[in-house]
Amino acid sequence: MLWSNSSFIHARKVLIEQIDKRIEELEDDRSLDWESSDESDYPAPFSCQFQMFSQLNPVPKDITQSDLLEYEQELANPQGISTIRPPPLLLSSELYSPNCHLLLSIDKQAGIKIEKYYKKAVAYAGMASVIAVIQIFALIHQMEFTPTPSSVSNVSYWTIAIQAIMDGYLCLLHLTTGVVLETVFIPFATAAFFTFILVSIFGMRYLLVVWRIQRPESIRATPAERQQQQQQQQQQQQQRQQQQEPDYNVSSESLLPTANVIRPNTTTNTNNATTTEETSPYRESITRSAFVQNVILSTLGLFLYSFWIPQIIRNVWRGCRRPLSHRYILTMSITRLSVPLYFYGCPDNLIGHETTPWVWAVVAYVVLQIIILFLQDAFGPRLFVPSKYLPQTYDYHPILSGSDEETLQQETAANAQPKDCAILDED
Repeated sequence: MLWSNSSFIHARKVLIEQIDKRIEELEDDRSLDWESSDESDYPAPFSCQFQMFSQLNPVPKDITQSDLLEYEQELANPQGISTIRPPPLLLSSELYSPNCHLLLSIDKQAGIKIEKYYKKAVAYAGMASVIAVIQIFALIHQMEFTPTPSSVSNVSYWTIAIQAIMDGYLCLLHLTTGVVLETVFIPFATAAFFTFILVSIFGMRYLLVVWRIQRPESIRATPAERQQQQQQQQQQQQQRQQQQEPDYNVSSESLLPTANVIRPNTTTNTNNATTTEETSPYRESITRSAFVQNVILSTLGLFLYSFWIPQIIRNVWRGCRRPLSHRYILTMSITRLSVPLYFYGCPDNLIGHETTPWVWAVVAYVVLQIIILFLQDAFGPRLFVPSKYLPQTYDYHPILSGSDEETLQQETAANAQPKDCAILDED
């Protein structure tokens, strides 16, 4: 670190002069023939030695040293007093390698003090804890909204399962962060605790109830499928009996014990090892690519935030209306969108991730699912699907025709002469 701006400029000027001088010497030296020279004559250095010169942006003149000390003390031991607005932390730096002749420079890169970063981490942990508590009450409300087995049978198993997976990973993420950063262990452990209660006590319990009630649907088979399974089992039994029948036409040579030793193919193993060694750096380079990481995260995010799609499909398949409470749908959607909006929409987020407008596409995707659920509740679950693609459902209120037995009995009773009641005659 350099003490003043003038010393930094002077050191930078000296470095640039040395680099320019070295470049001129290389250009003037005609004995260096880069095309015909052997690389072994000029071996590249095994490692590069770097020297770093850095300087912080100077403090504005209207801020005194006492104001800065008061601000630093408030960050270290918060007392709730009002302090100055801190100036931005801007760093200019140059990284120079004398033996490799490399120069890397950054100009006025913004940063944040460690105390302020920890305060931001505590604020995020508090937000995550509040969100987990809200989701717990929303899930309890949904469990009370479906008290009977018939109402639970209309709830999609995968809708609850995907949300439980998201909560489980968030719990592990918060707990790992609290263990790694001991300074913020208590706030992140609190967030992990509430998320653990959500996923283990309420989420898994409701998921188990849905699975128990809907289990007969998965194991129920049609008569044709049962007949086909029986035929397959009979064929398998016949094949086993044929294989187990002893063969008496056996030669004497086959009765002698033999040993078949297979010689290992060393060439194939060597080739496989070489191929693995060659492809492993390629795989590492692919996994470290920012583009590949963005594709993986986008695909995973699209899958996780499609948690209302299974419920939409189940509504169409079963013809059920409003299996989920509207309060539960809105609460879960808003709270689960808060995490990607914070990391991909907030410029000063905790991990320093760059903002992207594609996060609003995820918001629009979830909003579209909510609109479809509400339209199914209002106008019928099969509003968007043609009737020829739908399974037949039983009509509990059919229109009775004239040939119906109940209609004929009613007409016969109406045409018949009235009969006297024996009890009324006695009175």
